Amino acid sequence: MEFKHGAQVYSSDGKHIGNMDRVVLDPQTDEVSHVIIREGRLFHEDKIVPISAVADASADRVTLNRGEHDLMKLAKFEDSYYVPARAEDFRGGDYAPAMGRPAMPLYGYPPVGATWWSAGVETDVGDPKYTKQIQENIPEGMIAVKEGARVISVEGEHVGNVEDIFTDAATNHVTHLIISQGLVFKERKLIPSNWIKLPGEDDVILTVKTATVHELPAYKG
Repeated sequence: MEFKHGAQVYSSDGKHIGNMDRVVLDPQTDEVSHVIIREGRLFHEDKIVPISAVADASADRVTLNRGEHDLMKLAKFEDSYYVPARAEDFRGGDYAPAMGRPAMPLYGYPPVGATWWSAGVETDVGDPKYTKQIQENIPEGMIAVKEGARVISVEGEHVGNVEDIFTDAATNHVTHLIISQGLVFKERKLIPSNWIKLPGEDDVILTVKTATVHELPAYKG
């Protein structure tokens, strides 16, 4: 199966639900556990879809084996929540102990319906200040590889960016990456998974040298 950023995603009953965003994989085994579907006509927020729900995937289209009703129950990819900001996050307040005042002011958690305050906004000393935290709802130890993640050679040189990810449909393991090179005239290279030393959300580290990647023939598939 081929997972390409932006490919249209359809339910088993033929409804367009969103677009392919990224894959979630185990960095130790290169096994894909989930895919992330970007919000679209059906999804109003990014959703995390188990790989078992994918019936077929190509560069242009991903088809799921579940209908609209079941897909609506899927978990969100990210959750946002707010916590009291640390004193060092404030941009204008002086919270050093003085006249018996504590270094960090204590505020109650805002009630439902209250206004949220974004991190770094300067307000009066008496106003609550909170910072927004983002939590990815993926299995512990897994990585959601971004489209465009940098590919780094064993010498630490940037040799391209992730464009497509190929998996074995039977085992769900990554078999190859397609990486693009250059800004204007992009040359694409096919990288086997056994060249991957450590995949990351923003960077994929290879076990081979820069020259080895450059010597690969251009991928025309």
